[in-house]
Amino acid sequence: MKSFNTSIALFALLAINWTAPAVTAASPSKAEQQISQAAAEQKYSFIVFYKKNDAATQAVVDTLAQGIANRKDEAVVVYVNVADPAEKALVEKHKTARAPLPLTLAVAPNGAITGVFAQKLEAKHIDESFVTPTTADCMKSLQDGKAVLLCVHPTEQAATPAGVREFQADPQFKGRVSLVSMRLHDRAEASFLTDLQIDSARTSETTVVFMAPPGVMVGKYTAQVTKVKLAADLHAAGKCCDDPNCKHEKKVK
Repeated sequence: MKSFNTSIALFALLAINWTAPAVTAASPSKAEQQISQAAAEQKYSFIVFYKKNDAATQAVVDTLAQGIANRKDEAVVVYVNVADPAEKALVEKHKTARAPLPLTLAVAPNGAITGVFAQKLEAKHIDESFVTPTTADCMKSLQDGKAVLLCVHPTEQAATPAGVREFQADPQFKGRVSLVSMRLHDRAEASFLTDLQIDSARTSETTVVFMAPPGVMVGKYTAQVTKVKLAADLHAAGKCCDDPNCKHEKKVK
């Protein structure tokens, strides 16, 4: 099981190297269509970027064939020759023209990059690329350059903490923060709860987890956290803003 620090490190690596691409009006290529279709079907895409059909590429192909043999309802494999002019946009989007090849990217249905594997691919890499839905949501926001306020609620009726609402509404942060919610007892999120070090058996109120790009763990709080505390901790992490006179630069007593 990956630790929370390991998960954050992965978020950071992926956010640094794969940022949100500019929108293009060009017709989608064959590979782009395959990826879009997979996303529409809530499947992962394992994209293999290669230049030569050599032994290294074949080894990746064989590993993927075996690794998703029992996951055909969950994933597809997409092959992209970096020298193919038709796939230029996809190659540029993922910055793979000069990457060590073959390079395999795991892409969640929401577009989050959940795995990056250069030259070699192992069966365990495939398994590790399948993350929980909320993990994928957090990763996507971080890769898009947004901070994440994750609220882990004990019940569906639990309200978003006032401090979180106020922070998100602050003009200084509005548009720069994604609010993500999940249920404490959602079995599909059990592994993510373990990564977050949240014990569902000992938690009775909403827990707020604050993350900033590229993958900084700002803090973990109770439902009583205030906007001032969130702002101060974000600033202390060096992720508040570029204004040296920022009003949020203050010590929290």
